[in-house]
Amino acid sequence: MRVATSNLQHGIPDPVGRPALGRAVAPLRKLAADVYAFQELDHRRRRTRFTHQGAVLADALEGELVWSRAKRWLWGAQANALVVRGEADAPEVLLLPGPGERRIALVSTVVVNGERWTIANAHLSLNPFVADRQLDAALDFLSTRPKPLVLLGDLNLRPERVAPVAARTGFTLLEGPPTVNARTRPDRRLDHVLVQGARIIDSGVTKLPVSDHLTVWADLEPT
Repeated sequence: MRVATSNLQHGIPDPVGRPALGRAVAPLRKLAADVYAFQELDHRRRRTRFTHQGAVLADALEGELVWSRAKRWLWGAQANALVVRGEADAPEVLLLPGPGERRIALVSTVVVNGERWTIANAHLSLNPFVADRQLDAALDFLSTRPKPLVLLGDLNLRPERVAPVAARTGFTLLEGPPTVNARTRPDRRLDHVLVQGARIIDSGVTKLPVSDHLTVWADLEPT
């Protein structure tokens, strides 16, 4: 199974301008992931012409949408989404602890090529001390679900902060190059893939024509 995680920043292009999420569709298709985890998608927001960006991506990538609001603005929202090119079932939304902006982990069972996985998509706090607690909560919650387990997302934590939590909870953290400040020169890795009950057989990063984050992808197989 191939997974990919990307903070799309509601489609802010490179160079910065009006949101243009459609520019990301072709390179995302080229990745040919079975499960995409997206953060910072808009729903009914004026800046993106009131579009349901999760639904647009699911349609363009020919996948099933699992979607949840992370933050609300009047009638609109910023959301996390999974787009599954397979079957998705039993979605759950975990409200993560800590002050400040509302943060969630979106969890779903998915079936890809006849194999059943539990996948979570999280976008954690900008405050690293709060994000530490949220990562603990997300991994502890995910650990109660059927294996193999995958956590994807923009964790707003560098690998040296993620690795001890991953080790404590029995997860393997994917190592790789920096992913943030993609418009100039990436200087730190905040976008991560963690697995339990699976092995990572290949991985990489891809620059999209939108967002300041690189997309991280990984090929996985159950152990």
